[in-house]
Amino acid sequence: MNLQPYVDQIRKDGYVVVPDFLNDEMVEKLRHDLAPIFDDIGSRSSEEFGQQTIHTHNLLAKTRAVDEVLMNDQLLGLIEAVLGPDFQVSGVAAMRPGPGDRRQHMHRDDGHYPLPYPHQPLIVNTLIALDPFTVENGATEVVPRSHLSSDKADADTPTVAVEMPLGGLLLWDGAVWHRGGGNSTKNSYRRSINVNFNLAWLKQRENQFVAVPPEVVLEMPEKLQALIGYKLTNFGLGSVDYRNPIETLKKRLREKNELDSAA
Repeated sequence: MNLQPYVDQIRKDGYVVVPDFLNDEMVEKLRHDLAPIFDDIGSRSSEEFGQQTIHTHNLLAKTRAVDEVLMNDQLLGLIEAVLGPDFQVSGVAAMRPGPGDRRQHMHRDDGHYPLPYPHQPLIVNTLIALDPFTVENGATEVVPRSHLSSDKADADTPTVAVEMPLGGLLLWDGAVWHRGGGNSTKNSYRRSINVNFNLAWLKQRENQFVAVPPEVVLEMPEKLQALIGYKLTNFGLGSVDYRNPIETLKKRLREKNELDSAA
């Protein structure tokens, strides 16, 4: 697949949709494997925002169902085209806005980093549709080209509801103003996987080194280990004694196993 048109659009408008990212078989497998996680997702109410979905974060510690998606070459190629080759997973979550859930507040995802706007892309975030995204079930709303604005996110700015089919992929620059839409249906849920990426020399939104247990990390493919941060970046950032931190993790678990065996 030629990725360049998608890259050009995300640079221009701040977001893009790849409508046929996953085939029906892969979608069905993800729905099946993630069913217990989606079934546990509920909603809560606040005085300011009303009823809203509680997202389930830290999926990589809870399931292996999403590993293949994270290592998808098409996905990683798109991320690299925007951020460059030195990036990492910042967080992975499951989302399921339900009937009656209200839309989110308008926000930018890169607001964690205190830099003036506009700036180079720091984050590319994604949503993978396990149900069709429609206006009625809460499709994500974006403000096109807002990643180029120096203004603060404004809730009254007109938005575009990003409708996409089953298996579609939405990517957006972390500086884009956006919000999850409200679900006005009576019995329809909008399931999706949210995979966030940032430049590897920035702090991750979710601390993958603490969030994912060491024994789980060591069972991962090397490609996924590197994606969650177990690699050297930018001339040695993230090293332990000038070495890849995965080597230290392996050594510590090996020593622990030896002590356990001797006890």
